[in-house]
Amino acid sequence: MKPIPKTLLIHSAELFEEKEGGWQESERTPIAALTHIRIEPCSKLMQTDGNRSVTLEATLFYDCRNSSPANVEFKQGLRLKFDEVIYKVETVERLYDNKRLHHLEVGLCR
Repeated sequence: MKPIPKTLLIHSAELFEEKEGGWQESERTPIAALTHIRIEPCSKLMQTDGNRSVTLEATLFYDCRNSSPANVEFKQGLRLKFDEVIYKVETVERLYDNKRLHHLEVGLCR
């Protein structure tokens, strides 16, 4: 299966971890500056691994060949800043072709 074309991967975003600090404070730890990704708005009710119901507001498409940086590890609870909006990673789906990992679909909510 061919990779997702770069002409479709038109977005960039910042992936970071946010930890609670003192009173009403939080600390951001940058993880990666993502490029050549695609973020599509959606409205989808999903059940997470923790058996919670959440409404996803966007889906991030990360191609294993064309998206940068390579080998980013998306985990539930990480934050993503895209177009001045901060999203929270809720779901990570790994989609394979016949031989290897093809792309990731990351479910985001606010």
